[in-house]
Amino acid sequence: MPAVKTLKEDPLPLAAFALSLALQQAPTAPPGRIAPGIQDPKELYEKAKCVTCHGEDGRGETDKGRKLKVPDFTSAKWSEETSDKEILQTIRNGTKDKKGNVRMPGYRTKLTPGQIKALAAYVRGFARK
Repeated sequence: MPAVKTLKEDPLPLAAFALSLALQQAPTAPPGRIAPGIQDPKELYEKAKCVTCHGEDGRGETDKGRKLKVPDFTSAKWSEETSDKEILQTIRNGTKDKKGNVRMPGYRTKLTPGQIKALAAYVRGFARK
């Protein structure tokens, strides 16, 4: 019968597993500053890494989106309950959970005010599709 290693003998597999779980739960870090000349909302949505959690279609049906329980931008309920001002504030400031952990990073220092407005309009547009 082969010898079984205990965690005391080889803690690396448990540490690797714990790290993989932590990384799956962590929000996607925002990119570096996005070139101010980029104004195409779809390109901004991709370069700002929104796709990682919210998906290309805005439904949030990605692995990270499901784990973080991001809103479905195509939902009539979400569209009715969420003001344009709230969308802008969320993009600027990000969001945190009840414990203060970052769910979505803010983009205030990564995007220009014009880019934030264009991105907010793009997000709002998912509900009209």
